[in-house]
Amino acid sequence: MAYRKVYFRIQAYAYGYGYGCNSDWSNEADEAAFEQECRSLFQQLGWTLHPGSNGVCDTAAKDRQDLYLHPTSFSGVMEEANIQPLQERLSKGKTFRCYAVDCCEEYADLSDEEYRAVLEAKHEEITAFILEHCRTKRTNLYITDPVAARFAEHFEILRLCDRERHNAVGNRFMSELINRLLQEGRLVSAETTHGAGIRTATARELKDYRKPVEQVIGQITMM
Repeated sequence: MAYRKVYFRIQAYAYGYGYGCNSDWSNEADEAAFEQECRSLFQQLGWTLHPGSNGVCDTAAKDRQDLYLHPTSFSGVMEEANIQPLQERLSKGKTFRCYAVDCCEEYADLSDEEYRAVLEAKHEEITAFILEHCRTKRTNLYITDPVAARFAEHFEILRLCDRERHNAVGNRFMSELINRLLQEGRLVSAETTHGAGIRTATARELKDYRKPVEQVIGQITMM
């Protein structure tokens, strides 16, 4: 079952000039008529209405779907198969006109455990991406930006249970992987004038890091 971020583009109107370019209603009658028709329409279709207040518009919800009913756009996340039927119903509106529909990002119905499993399956791909993007031209150069969040965003999967996109699972996975690469010597860390930084280890550094303890001790005693 696929879900999409959707925008039903709306032009609202009623007895006067409707909701205009000044982002306000021309009169209270227009606003009331639009609000009443929207509420009745969605309730007839089995959606639950959550009335807005203090300048906040109504919200309609059904199962895992929700729409914010602004007079210029009904926007939210919907099951993909339900988008066209709703568009056809909205085309019959009397106080507004639905003139376009934009379908954007796809949302997956994944639990935290399932999301983590998907990232684990991409472990090698993500590791290669991290090492490539943390490579610097010189060994005295380090990346001090918060790379974990940036890398997590690159591999982010949009989920129904995380519509605000906090991406806690992705951020945690990326932080743990970076720490593991530091422990393995594949990433190198250091304090810089701009704070803690990291970079990808050079081939020589990685080779020295992986030398057996006996060999390292032998080199030290020969110095």
